[in-house]
Amino acid sequence: MQSPLMMLNKSENSNFIDMVYNFDWSSTPLGPMDTWDPALKNATNICLKNEFPTCIYLDPPNWLILYNKALGRPVKDVWPERYEAHMGLAFNRVTTTGKGLYYNDRLSMLKRDGYDEKVYFSHTYSPIFKSDGTIGALWCLVQETTHKVLNTRRLKLLGEFGHFSSNIESLESACHIITKALRNNEDIPYTLIYFVKHKLNASSESLIAHLMATTFDSDDKEKIKFPDYLPKSHETIDLAKDANKSYNTYIELKRSAATYSFLKCDSWPIYLVFKEGRNVKVLLNDESQAVLFPIKISLDKDHVLSVILIYGINRFRALDDRYMEFFNLVTNQIYALLQHGKSVEDEKNQTKILADMNCQKITFFQGISHELKTPLTLMLSPLDDVINKCIQEPLLMSHLQIIRRNAHRLLKLINTLLQFSNIETSQLKAHYRETNIAEFTHELASDFISMAKTLGLNYNIDIPNPDEFDLDKIYLDRDLYETIVFNLCSNAFKHTWNGQITVRLYPDYKNEKKKVIVLEVSDTGVGIPESALPDIFQRFYRVESQGARSHEGTGIGLALVKELITLHGGDITVSSVVNQGTTFKCWFPVGCEHFLIDQMENQINNGRELYNNRQLYLEESSQWIKYNKFNKFETQDVEINQYPVDHQELDNINIDDDNISESDRKYKVLIVDDNNDMRDYLAELLNEFDVYRACDGQDALQTLKTLRKLPDLILNVSMPNMDGYELLNVLRSNIKTQLIPVILLSAKASETSKIQGFDKGADDYLVKPFSTQELLCRIRANIECSILRRKILFHQYKQEDIKQLLFSIINMILSESDLDKTLLYITKEIYRRLPCEKIFIISNEPFKNNKIVIPYENVSEDLTPIINPFTEINEFNNSNSQLFTRSQKYLNENSNVDISLDAYCDVVHKNGSILSVKINLDDNFWGWIKVYRSQNSVWCDSEIELLQQISNNISLAITYAKLLEEIGEKEIQIKAAEFANNAKTQILANTSHELRTPLGAIVGITSSLEGTTLTTEQKDMLNIITNAADIVLSIVNDVLNVAKLEAKKLILVNRAFELLNSLESTIIIFGKKAATKNIELIVNCEIDMLPKYVKSDPERVKFTNEGEIVLKISMQPQEVIKGNNEENSSYDQLVKKEKLLIELSDTGIGMNPRYIKHAWESFSQSDMSITKKQDGAGLGLSICKNLVEINGGEIKVESQLGKGSKFSFTWNVEILPMASLSMESQFNKPTSYVLPHNVRKKRILIIHSAENLRNSILNYLKSVEKIDTFDTFEKGINAVKTYKELYDKFTYDIIFIGLYENNKEETINFILELKELLIDSNNLAIIFIVFPSNERIILARELMEKFLGTFVLYTPITLNKLINLFVYMEIN
Repeated sequence: MQSPLMMLNKSENSNFIDMVYNFDWSSTPLGPMDTWDPALKNATNICLKNEFPTCIYLDPPNWLILYNKALGRPVKDVWPERYEAHMGLAFNRVTTTGKGLYYNDRLSMLKRDGYDEKVYFSHTYSPIFKSDGTIGALWCLVQETTHKVLNTRRLKLLGEFGHFSSNIESLESACHIITKALRNNEDIPYTLIYFVKHKLNASSESLIAHLMATTFDSDDKEKIKFPDYLPKSHETIDLAKDANKSYNTYIELKRSAATYSFLKCDSWPIYLVFKEGRNVKVLLNDESQAVLFPIKISLDKDHVLSVILIYGINRFRALDDRYMEFFNLVTNQIYALLQHGKSVEDEKNQTKILADMNCQKITFFQGISHELKTPLTLMLSPLDDVINKCIQEPLLMSHLQIIRRNAHRLLKLINTLLQFSNIETSQLKAHYRETNIAEFTHELASDFISMAKTLGLNYNIDIPNPDEFDLDKIYLDRDLYETIVFNLCSNAFKHTWNGQITVRLYPDYKNEKKKVIVLEVSDTGVGIPESALPDIFQRFYRVESQGARSHEGTGIGLALVKELITLHGGDITVSSVVNQGTTFKCWFPVGCEHFLIDQMENQINNGRELYNNRQLYLEESSQWIKYNKFNKFETQDVEINQYPVDHQELDNINIDDDNISESDRKYKVLIVDDNNDMRDYLAELLNEFDVYRACDGQDALQTLKTLRKLPDLILNVSMPNMDGYELLNVLRSNIKTQLIPVILLSAKASETSKIQGFDKGADDYLVKPFSTQELLCRIRANIECSILRRKILFHQYKQEDIKQLLFSIINMILSESDLDKTLLYITKEIYRRLPCEKIFIISNEPFKNNKIVIPYENVSEDLTPIINPFTEINEFNNSNSQLFTRSQKYLNENSNVDISLDAYCDVVHKNGSILSVKINLDDNFWGWIKVYRSQNSVWCDSEIELLQQISNNISLAITYAKLLEEIGEKEIQIKAAEFANNAKTQILANTSHELRTPLGAIVGITSSLEGTTLTTEQKDMLNIITNAADIVLSIVNDVLNVAKLEAKKLILVNRAFELLNSLESTIIIFGKKAATKNIELIVNCEIDMLPKYVKSDPERVKFTNEGEIVLKISMQPQEVIKGNNEENSSYDQLVKKEKLLIELSDTGIGMNPRYIKHAWESFSQSDMSITKKQDGAGLGLSICKNLVEINGGEIKVESQLGKGSKFSFTWNVEILPMASLSMESQFNKPTSYVLPHNVRKKRILIIHSAENLRNSILNYLKSVEKIDTFDTFEKGINAVKTYKELYDKFTYDIIFIGLYENNKEETINFILELKELLIDSNNLAIIFIVFPSNERIILARELMEKFLGTFVLYTPITLNKLINLFVYMEIN
């Protein structure tokens, strides 16, 4: 069905207006339009001009349509079904009530693009009243709201997806929740979800697709019933069968909104979507449509879950871009839900794995505990019998008691683990019976009274008399309650160093109703950090780095206490402040209502184990008493983190090796462990060493302070207060203890623990249980390695100290010019390093202060000897040091060293042992360095070598002092030479200035005589005077420039100028000089490459008898250099620097290659036999080089003797764009360097014998359309004739001819022959290129008078000359 109203485009609207006005309304009940009521006419005009879709229904009840092709027809004939359904009723309602109606988002079926489409419209029916007040028509405005309805509906679905995540429990449940949410959805009629679990890069052979959920699923789990129009949707699909299917039947469906290609197939193309990873659109057998989307979810690093989503497409909606975007959004939401389902599933699996592991762990604990108890029982029973029989053998008795104590400790640990594992598995069978809790608690707490007295603690048992307890009956499992009390009390004693411990029992009320008994255990110990309190009852949790009497424990004691109290129906709390104490409160409910009946059956248990808990707890705690002689009261309030890395207490260690007795030569070992049995056992095992003991890290530091000699090894294990790692940090950070080897004994056998130990600085790591022989071997090896290491370090330190001494002496030599001060410094440093009474240096030079003695009388300087930190190793091994044992023969051969063990010394006036080393200077004897000791003292090789090295440095100091004197004398000579040179320069400058005055007068007089009448002889004499004056003036200027350059007073002026204009004026000047020597000067400029305006010094920019000089000017291909001008940054943006390359080639005499390197020197000239006829003072090239270098350029020369030279140099200029010209007020009217337009259209011929000159003119005339060059007249005339024969017209408009004396006749014949070939000779211009000599000027004038249309161009040729000539030719 068509829409009642549709929007018209402009052309359709224009045709419709014509249709309305041309329609035959007289054939309708309305009659002609002229007869209509004015209200109807106005409504019709509004309807036709309105851009909004509008329709008018005229003439009730006929209701004629004023719209589109149904114009003038009754509505019931055009849309009968719609009229019967609702339009007729609406029309009647409007005409009856006289009020309009409005319908919002009304569903309609509309036929578009060949298919039925569900659309939505909002429209109104409004009455149009005629002049008489009756309703003459209905006004209908319509707006399509399909997109709005679709957007609202789709956004609602997308918003609902976010509420489903809380119900998802797995991937499968996520699929069912998704399909349930998509049921009965108009935009997605049906949905199917397939899962394909596979490995990464899996082949198709192992791919199976499983149908997880569909929108056709029913809640009663019945078999899925798929509609007949769907392809077969199996619950499992073997994708290997679809791998070879060909999917090549695509049908293109064109719609107004979009065009898509649909795959025509009989089954779902799941494999195609999986393989290509893109969505696929499918056309089903009943012409309905579906689309498949892929999703990939990573399961683990090797497996992936591919999800294929199959969406049905609404039959009454076209698949457009908005529809596809909606599918993409739904897919994204489904992906998020599936990911959430996977996360929930992973969490459940992980929880299950952890629960299984915990169950296995508990089962293992139970099994291993039962297995360990049997051999322990078999050990303890016979052990007691052996102990009773060996009372008379103390040594054996000691070993047996250590075994029994540690077996009891192991039994206690096994009982605790077994008890805890039974609680975890609910297998602990508690037997509760009525108990006098006050009496029983007092009995248990009293067992710790003797321990409190020994430890010096106040122990308060605050338990009322049992008769005073007016309570109901309380039921306890006595064994479990005993474990609770002993755990809490032993913890209190373990962590309390001073103060008091209190055990209280009192009644209380829980929640103000329930009566309970409170057991409270409080102490004034180290306390528990607040951050650790929430985890204190967690199993295996331990509070580290706190001061405790023992580091032993498993971390399950308090967790076990909490579980046992919970079994009694009670609760436990803890409060603690660090360094103030801790309080545990246990609540036990009164009565037995909270217990099960079967737990009360066996109330009495008389059986006792071999060793009860009380005995085991008390025996373990008694170990803390045995090693309580150290004062812990001073350190209990100090946290470990308060100790700095470099422990200050170690700085107070005082080791006096001189007082060490022979018995002290025994190696010393310090054992640090908090377990008394372990300390005793290790001490007895290491009886070959001197053994010292410490119970923890702090105690170890205190022990180190009391020793006269540091131990050779520290044996370190786990400890409280300061553990082994912290003790290592302190030892390794102090220079006195950093070399002591440390062996760690630990029960931690993991590689991580070993790496951590070695990383902290341990020398060795041994895992418990260990072999005694292995331990002894490792201790011996570490001690020997330590001694060897310290020996090496001692010698390294000594060598480094000597090296630093030699460096300091060299620095002293270089920084101090006074030799006496240097020698005094050397003497002092030797005295601080060698054990001696006197050191003196004696010189053989009589005029010097020839004796330096250290120490001298009344010395106030610090001459403290430099102590080697490894002295104890050196002293211990003095017997092994190399003493002086050289034979007298060697001393006689080596005259530089002399030793006298008993000789008289003039300095100290007594006999002694003297070591003397010669000081030589350039193989000459200079003096002695002597060291004095007491009589018969021996000298080591190292001491002799040190003095020999010092002797060499003294020789260096003396040599350096003499060198400084020589340098000072030479500096005076250099300054005198510089002064003379400056005087010479000043004389030259003054002389040049003085010469300019008379020369000015001569030049002025000769210039004034040029206009007077003179004879030929007088004119020749005047020319000679003028030339001579110019030469002298040039030399004077050169001398003046040289003086300025040497004085560095010549400054380049940086100003803007026209580059070509400046070059041209310079070329003209030198052109005249070239003319006087009959030399052809040729200028070749790259006009297009050269900038017009530059900024530089224009004033700073000789030998050829005949031939030519070629001057080539171009821009050197360089990178652009940015300018820098702080005053005007905007100007800088316009300025860039480039290099001007100027090359000057001549065919002159050239230069000798040997002379080229001297060519740039002032007053330098080549072979005088060649240049004697030339003027000049030899300053030109020197001045050029200096000026170029001041500018920042570079000058070069290439030359061959007899063939010529080529000079080239670069000159830095600033390129000025046209925009910056307004800033340069000094510019005159700029010169135009553009050829006239009419010349560029001309045809030009150049005939000249010089190729360089032809190329120069070609460079200037690049913009001319046609130009030919030849070196002979014959070639030129042949070109003219050939062109005329081909095109029957003359070739050229302008001809350049090189004119010389020897080609006069040839030139005349060439011109005459041209005249014959010309039809109109007036159109031909001939330009003579003439060298500006008198003879050639006369020759040119002669030919110009003979032939009309001829002009002359004098060399050197420049672009400006050419332009001026062309302008002159155009005027004339």
